[in-house]
Amino acid sequence: MATIQGQDVVLCQLCTNPVERHCNLCLVDLCSPCTLKHLADKTSRHEIVEFIKRKKPILPECNFHQTKQCEMYCRDCKQPTCVFCVTTTHKKHEMANILEILQNAKQQVTSDLKELENVIAPKYKYITAFVTSSVFDETLSAIQDQEDELCRSVRDIGSKMRDKVSKLKEESEIANKEKQSLAAKSGTELNEIIQNSKSILESANAKDIMGYESQNLKLRFGLKEMGLSFPNFQPGLINEDQLQNVFGKFELQRIYASTTAPNPQKMMKTPVILYTIQSPLEDSSHLWNISCDVAKKVWISGNNSQLYQLSRVGAVLKNINTAKNVLDLSIDLDQNVVFIVSWPDTKVYKYESNTNTVKTLLELSDWCPRGLCHTMNGDLLVTMRSLDEKQSRMVRYSCNRKTQNDILGGFLFSVNSRKVLRPSENGNGDICVADFTGKAVIAMYAFGEMRFKYIDNRMTCKAKTSFEPIDLVNDGNFNILIGDNSNKVVHIIDCDGNFICYIEFPCTGGISIDTDHNLVAGELSTGKIRIIKYLE
Repeated sequence: MATIQGQDVVLCQLCTNPVERHCNLCLVDLCSPCTLKHLADKTSRHEIVEFIKRKKPILPECNFHQTKQCEMYCRDCKQPTCVFCVTTTHKKHEMANILEILQNAKQQVTSDLKELENVIAPKYKYITAFVTSSVFDETLSAIQDQEDELCRSVRDIGSKMRDKVSKLKEESEIANKEKQSLAAKSGTELNEIIQNSKSILESANAKDIMGYESQNLKLRFGLKEMGLSFPNFQPGLINEDQLQNVFGKFELQRIYASTTAPNPQKMMKTPVILYTIQSPLEDSSHLWNISCDVAKKVWISGNNSQLYQLSRVGAVLKNINTAKNVLDLSIDLDQNVVFIVSWPDTKVYKYESNTNTVKTLLELSDWCPRGLCHTMNGDLLVTMRSLDEKQSRMVRYSCNRKTQNDILGGFLFSVNSRKVLRPSENGNGDICVADFTGKAVIAMYAFGEMRFKYIDNRMTCKAKTSFEPIDLVNDGNFNILIGDNSNKVVHIIDCDGNFICYIEFPCTGGISIDTDHNLVAGELSTGKIRIIKYLE
């Protein structure tokens, strides 16, 4: 106990008992009972030591009073200061105890470290590069092949034109000889006509003069019959844009690193039902949603304006009245339930288990939420449709700032609908959305660019009717499990959109993955929940 004769007793910061312990990471003085309570907070790291062995923070010296340590912090100037500067340089500024600032900073470091170790580092562990030099070599080879092919085509065109001109040349040479022969014959005939005309002019014989017939008309147009044709080549304009279109072009393909674990669990040839839970949603009620928490409990909802927490044997642990039917639900890092209700409610609600109260978490104004999920770092993804049903989008809300972070993939989703858009984050960082109206599952990179679109598996005949993705979850292999409402089967595809198999158990009442990597599938009409083992 930190009691020294002649000094004031230091009290626990959580109660009025004398201090005995100290947390070096949280900078909190604690008594023994409060130490246990403090350690119960698993969201932060702790380093408990005896109070006399605590790490005292090394405070910076004041720039103006170098013999003084900065025990205060100016929030306006965002810098530490000593007590003398408080009344001068920082007079009337908002001040705080520097230990409080240090404690908040350490909490931020603890939060960031948790994300770095548990979320970010595992992704980097298995990163592999996809682009190799052979990809560039193949592109260079393809360009060369196209160049050779175009040159071959141009040479063929030139060769055909040259052959045609050569043939015309031969024909012209033969025609030239014929014309020369004809011209010689015509010249002889012309000379005879000229001489005859001269003799008539010199003659006095009336009979010869009157018998004269003009040959000029015949000879005048005979010149045209002597004409010959010859080729005249006119080169076409070389348009580089047109040539580029004919030749083709290449586009840069964005390749992303894979974080797929090298030893994924194998799929069982025949999935088995481990056991079945009968939920309270039976008879006239319908089961809609299932979500498993880390304590191996199950949260469910349906069309009776209630939220239920069930044990693994089906006992009702909690029953929360939500006033309206719960459309979708998700469990945050603190194990509180975040949920949305039926159209046209524009709010996102949160049930806090420690206070047993429901409060409004978000107000979306002219947008109605249609699905939600939490990411690995605690952010909240909310899909929504505008109340006029003309737009759809997904918004990320930061778990720290509680503010809108960015908008993802709005142009990828169906519109003119009130139906669900259920999102899920895959272990490789992709965001997947089940678009019931669009009859597709859309996978996007974390920044919102589409990665692939899964319509259905056309290679088998299991799907008897149109594909209707009502729900989806991701497993430890980064596979995507899709609840098909119309065909009452679960499609399993890999993280690249390739079909793997079907699980043929009813899944119309929601699906989830429990902490043992089993599929938890609900049946809408009976309220039954089946725990299905499908991984070895």
